[in-house]
Amino acid sequence: MIKIILFLLIVLMYLPSLSFAELTKKDIEEIRTIVKEEIANVDKRIDLLEKSIDQRFQQIDKRFEQIDKRLEFIQNLIIGMLAVFGGLCGVFVGLLLWDRKTFKDKAKEEAMKELEVKWKIPQWIEAFKELAEKDERLKEILKKCHLI
Repeated sequence: MIKIILFLLIVLMYLPSLSFAELTKKDIEEIRTIVKEEIANVDKRIDLLEKSIDQRFQQIDKRFEQIDKRLEFIQNLIIGMLAVFGGLCGVFVGLLLWDRKTFKDKAKEEAMKELEVKWKIPQWIEAFKELAEKDERLKEILKKCHLI
């Protein structure tokens, strides 16, 4: 009984190898052509993917160029605005200094006129000059003060 089981086991093990025939040259050639066709199809798909990726990169490059142009425009606009602001500040400071000077000069003139009217300083100086003609000591004092 063991011999029969052993025999059946051996037959069952080698039975699948007997049922499959070897590949013929024709089968191998068919497989090769199928593989070549599939490889060609894969190459075409890869080429299409490469073209698609290249187009996408070109679009991205164009977009970056547009963004660069916009940033350059914005930068030039900011520089122009700063230049205008600086110019306006310079004009304002110049106007302020000019106004101060003219205001100061006018204030001086008005103060002098007020002093002349209120205290009659020119009349006092004339009176001292007339008195200095008679008094030598006063004449020396007025000369030291550069009033004569």
